[in-house]
Amino acid sequence: MTSFLHRPLHSSDDLFRRLRGCFPAAEVERAVTAAGVEVLGVRVPRERARDVWEEWRGRHGESGWWPYITLISPTDMAERRAELGRDDGVLEHWVREAVCQDHDATAASILVSACRWAVEEAANVDDDLDLWRSVYDPDRLAPLLQPPVERPLRGVSHWATGTRDFFTEDLRWLHFVAARGGYEVPVLLPFLYTTWNWSGYADRGLTPLDASALLRRWHEQWGAELFFAMGPRLELVVDRPPLDPRGAAQAVAELHAYCIDTVQDSVEAGDTMARSTMWSLWWD
Repeated sequence: MTSFLHRPLHSSDDLFRRLRGCFPAAEVERAVTAAGVEVLGVRVPRERARDVWEEWRGRHGESGWWPYITLISPTDMAERRAELGRDDGVLEHWVREAVCQDHDATAASILVSACRWAVEEAANVDDDLDLWRSVYDPDRLAPLLQPPVERPLRGVSHWATGTRDFFTEDLRWLHFVAARGGYEVPVLLPFLYTTWNWSGYADRGLTPLDASALLRRWHEQWGAELFFAMGPRLELVVDRPPLDPRGAAQAVAELHAYCIDTVQDSVEAGDTMARSTMWSLWWD
């Protein structure tokens, strides 16, 4: 097994045997991507996907394998076209960068780039540029939001456990990849979800390293954890979402910079999604 700087406490053989023991009637599968990343998975009922994920997330510290929900098998994941051309050296470099990079600085840079693109490229001559800037400036956005709330709003999964759009199958796949946290998944499996197929902002196309930096920042700042990933869709379970206007404004500004397709109304998102326990993102 290729470690990519992270050697899990349990080997893939140990995890595979454990999954078969815990899910004797379920389909259990393992595969290796062209770049050498091992992916293990077990099929679970859709309605139990969140509970099973929570259980195995709680075991991450003892196993070193990060769980996430998706719709495809490990074999299908390993065969995805995006892995072509990604060798061990490339992923070793990416993971090293993901571990060492200043993720707060990267997130700030993404925010600045998004604001510059909005003002210089997307805004019309008649647009209120101050309104455009308020979307990306938490100090301007915070006064437009509702007062603090006492407890997080309840977030609802659209795709991992729901039946929205074409996500109507009764079963989901619970995958495992050797990683320090969900924030490393974008660099280990670069096209598990495909935000970077879209060209992004005119002066900065976002990369797997950008995604890793944002996910790690959100993990440290608000307890956001990668929960579901598939195609142009991503869901994060958020343990400590911001409850006050300033914190919500900061979160929604970064979410808007990352996924303008979902966060189109920053005031609404700042009052709702940013303060909830589930962040569901979708790229058009």
